[in-house]
Amino acid sequence: MDPKTGEILAMANKPDYDPNNPMNGKNVEEAQLSWRNRMVQEIFEPGSILKVFTAAAALEENIVNENSRYVCTGGKKVGGRTIRCWKTSGHGTQTFAEILQNSCNVGFMEVGLKLGAERLYKYFVQFGFGQKTGIDFPSEEKGLLRKLSDKESVALANQAFGQGIAVTGIQYITALSAIANDGVMMQPHFVKSYYILMRMEIHLLLKNMSRRL
Repeated sequence: MDPKTGEILAMANKPDYDPNNPMNGKNVEEAQLSWRNRMVQEIFEPGSILKVFTAAAALEENIVNENSRYVCTGGKKVGGRTIRCWKTSGHGTQTFAEILQNSCNVGFMEVGLKLGAERLYKYFVQFGFGQKTGIDFPSEEKGLLRKLSDKESVALANQAFGQGIAVTGIQYITALSAIANDGVMMQPHFVKSYYILMRMEIHLLLKNMSRRL
């Protein structure tokens, strides 16, 4: 995506299919699955790639700075339950920049709990999660984003490092592009200009008419 315009420069799906032979020997139900644009029409749990948005929220709310320190021993006890970091041996003492660099679950759990459920949810919504982007493609999924309370500490800690939330590929790249575009979010689109599209349609119409004549 071009962060400054929202233009989709490239998109690919796998498994794919041959447009000249869309059935490819399959039944209709199986074939239809390969026709889906998974980047727009299917959701996934993002995990660690969502940490950048938790970090952005924390910076905006001034609850972190270059002097913030976090200690990762490989896990953190939240609500009577131990939630592990991906590095079970722990990252040790880290700065805020280092928990982002090391993708430390423990550090981001602490950041998320300090932010609180209401503020974390507010920023996730502002980044477009849990809602459609409005891209010019049919059957777009809106993802899953549940509003939590501070009492749901385990769910809150998980959300802070990207679990318990589901997004589409187009939602994620749109939100990430907003960060690349100095905080300005653009609506994603495939069609660069409807004027160009109309010219193409008119050209095809005239071409078909000439063949009939």
